[in-house]
Amino acid sequence: MKQEENRIVASDLTYVYPDAHKHAVDGVSMRVRSGEFLAILGHNGSGKSTLAKLFNALYVPTGGTVWVCGLDTRNDDLVFDIRQHAGMVFQNPDNQIVATVVEEDVAFGLENNGVPPKEIRVRIDEALRAVNMSQYAQKAPHMLSGGQKQRVAIAGVLAMKPDVIILDESTAMLDPSGRAEVMNTVHRLNREEGISVVLITHYMSEAATADYVIVMDEGKVALSGTPREVFSQVERVRALGLDVPPMTELAQMLRSGGLDVRGDVLTVDEMVEEVCRLSSSI
Repeated sequence: MKQEENRIVASDLTYVYPDAHKHAVDGVSMRVRSGEFLAILGHNGSGKSTLAKLFNALYVPTGGTVWVCGLDTRNDDLVFDIRQHAGMVFQNPDNQIVATVVEEDVAFGLENNGVPPKEIRVRIDEALRAVNMSQYAQKAPHMLSGGQKQRVAIAGVLAMKPDVIILDESTAMLDPSGRAEVMNTVHRLNREEGISVVLITHYMSEAATADYVIVMDEGKVALSGTPREVFSQVERVRALGLDVPPMTELAQMLRSGGLDVRGDVLTVDEMVEEVCRLSSSI
């Protein structure tokens, strides 16, 4: 069972970029619980990526607070510890991979943190195994596919044994198979290792698989709830410049055509159930 302990707590959080005239993040209060999979959505400029960087102490709040596993991100002396608790995976894996051999890249952060060599070896093996990349340990990262590179980047974060993994649009540059690789990996780590996940994404189908969804707009939380609660508000979601998952859109079209289909359908399996139910009643 997932614990209810909070991994990240933001309270009245604000952030203003230098020389900017408005808040990129404006009065956000939220939390990420232990073992939770949270998706954060929003159109470009909504503040979602800024929020992710505040969670990882890449940015210091202009106002309010962020606590990561009980550590205040405003304290410069705690930044090293905070980033051990909350690891970040960025959009472009090429910007995060620094070595010429996969296992050396996974070891990079560990070596910089002074982890003993024997422990490094164990953590490399565990991290690569967790992302199903053990067979590529001796390969050159530039020879890998986009999805494989991103899994190596995740392994590098995972080797640090974080409590939270923050993915800042980490599937945006991948093809569908690469996105599936990364999402399957992240869900398995969340499910089997109990690692909390914060997923910043433009893909509604990815958000539909989360435990909880937050929709950002103009730096504020515009909508929040379970995927079913959020995406069933189709017109509201669209008014915020976003789409809804394909099956939710199809359900709305069928309902508009007079068919008695649930309005909160999220997945293909749920749509199949609805179609079968309708067929059996004819």
